Amino acid sequence: MKRIKFFTLGCKANQYDTQGIRERFLNNGFIDDTSINHPDYFLINTCTVTSGADRKSRNIIRRCIQLNPKAKIIVTGCLVEKDWSSLAGINGVSLIVRKCFFPEGVSGFNQHTRAFLKIQDGCDNFCTYCKVALVRGKKRSKSFKQVIQEAKKLVAGGFQEIVLTGICLGEYGKDFHPRKDLVDVVDELEKIEGLSRIRFSSIEAADVSTRLIKRIAGSEKLCRHLHIPIQSGDDSILKRMNRKYTGEKYRSLISRIKRSIPGIAITTDCLVGFSGETEANFKSTVEMVKDILPLKTHIFPYSARPGTKAANFSGAIDPETIKVRCAKLERVSRECRYRFMREFLGKEGLILIEGPVKGETGCLEGLTDNYLKVKLPFRPGLRNKFCRVKLRYIVGDGFLGEYIDNF
Repeated sequence: MKRIKFFTLGCKANQYDTQGIRERFLNNGFIDDTSINHPDYFLINTCTVTSGADRKSRNIIRRCIQLNPKAKIIVTGCLVEKDWSSLAGINGVSLIVRKCFFPEGVSGFNQHTRAFLKIQDGCDNFCTYCKVALVRGKKRSKSFKQVIQEAKKLVAGGFQEIVLTGICLGEYGKDFHPRKDLVDVVDELEKIEGLSRIRFSSIEAADVSTRLIKRIAGSEKLCRHLHIPIQSGDDSILKRMNRKYTGEKYRSLISRIKRSIPGIAITTDCLVGFSGETEANFKSTVEMVKDILPLKTHIFPYSARPGTKAANFSGAIDPETIKVRCAKLERVSRECRYRFMREFLGKEGLILIEGPVKGETGCLEGLTDNYLKVKLPFRPGLRNKFCRVKLRYIVGDGFLGEYIDNF
């Protein structure tokens, strides 16, 4: 039998796409062995959201070629869509698959206890800094029937938590007639016996409706966690980015969410050093992060992406300034995370055990519904089980927990 090894870069949607590709290969007689370094085939699902993602994608391609020069190297994903010619020039690449892969569905999720379910793809927002709309195409939604059927299949396979994902998740169903939305999906998913948790991946601020907030607040299965990118806290920068909100609207939204859903965790993205960003503009972002108190802030240094509007903007910020600003925002982010986590110190929580902690012996880890990471002493047979724990100590970006239930 032929052996294949997969590499995935980028978002949860990409991870879902890779799983769809993996299942197609396995159904055709291939063996997926993550431990091997000399397979017959490598498949690399690339990302192009930042210049760093471009670089990492190319590095993995070259590393695969070095690991086994005789292997067939297959490259697909977002980087392929606009830069396929440069990838084709890499000696050793065997096949480039253009157009994003849209599997009919997945039946499992490799090495995960949480299953990602992509229900939407494409983007019509055209933020000036972003290549996603250029490489993913127009927004489109998976059929409502297919979403529910796929979710049932995943639950039947033992998954108790499903993460709904998409490129613009909050746009789901807006291309249907009559229209549907995320609440409609959740209403149907909640009826599935054996599905204990439903989680959202990233969602844009404009798509967090009052109807959605009320649904999260009243749900026993929807997780109290929303990842809502902000990118900048400054109105002038947001306008140059072609973002669809002001800083005040974003603040107001987060405040309303937190009032309606006690204990909810907010995570976010910030883009630092966008063209024309002054110290005052950057300070607005810092103040915004302090105000919304996110559990986690993903910080990205801006790099001009070829083909985007912003690539032609004046006012480029020098790399050293961007580095200093990123470091400052990272410090603020850590402070905010600690302040948010401190509210739960000594409290009880229900976690889904994901498995052993990577790089550590004698520890298991899992997540609360509001995305708090918890480490526990190892006990056999707890993977993919729910455990009630007490959050005893804050250590790094998570908690050390104590079992409350007896096993």
